[in-house]
Amino acid sequence: MIRLIVVLFTPVALIGLAPAAPVPKHLMPKEPLYYSVQKGTRWVYTDNGTDCEYEATDVKPLARDGWTVTVECVRNGAKSPDQKLEVSPRGLVLIESRGISAENPLCLLQRPTEPNAEWSYRRYNPGTTYDRGTMTVTGTEDVKVPAGAFRAVRVVHEVTVMRGDKPVHQLRVTSWYAPDVGLVKATGEGYKLELKSFTPGKG
Repeated sequence: MIRLIVVLFTPVALIGLAPAAPVPKHLMPKEPLYYSVQKGTRWVYTDNGTDCEYEATDVKPLARDGWTVTVECVRNGAKSPDQKLEVSPRGLVLIESRGISAENPLCLLQRPTEPNAEWSYRRYNPGTTYDRGTMTVTGTEDVKVPAGAFRAVRVVHEVTVMRGDKPVHQLRVTSWYAPDVGLVKATGEGYKLELKSFTPGKG
């Protein structure tokens, strides 16, 4: 009887040990976008107690999976350039700031990454200084801001402002990015930015 049971159950055991078939690409979970790619999206932030409003005024597809999102500052009904970002499953890259194209695009967030993933950059400023910085993804956590509660990726940004080979100033800023929204919070020495409201666009 024992021999019969072994014979009957052996094929089942072997089936359980067989390698699983690969999951089709279209069924694989997709990496979320950490910014809205809907034209007309509006963000209102509280920046050290002052409300600032921004709008995604243009969204264009990239040749590779992703989008270029143009964001403008809205003040007293008038709009002015704020930033232009490349948004993709690979993360967020700043390619233009206040109407000026970046000579060296700045990666704000890399995805997907393991905790403590780190990347460095060098960015030249108008005049005689440049920024030498490092960004580190420290993990994902729950963040509460006036706009609500978000599950967000935490990024620590450490930057030294250089003049030639001499450091002139050091900064440390911590930012939180939520899927399909973007930046929800940022803090630093004497600095606090929080998302007050978020209105997705329809375009």
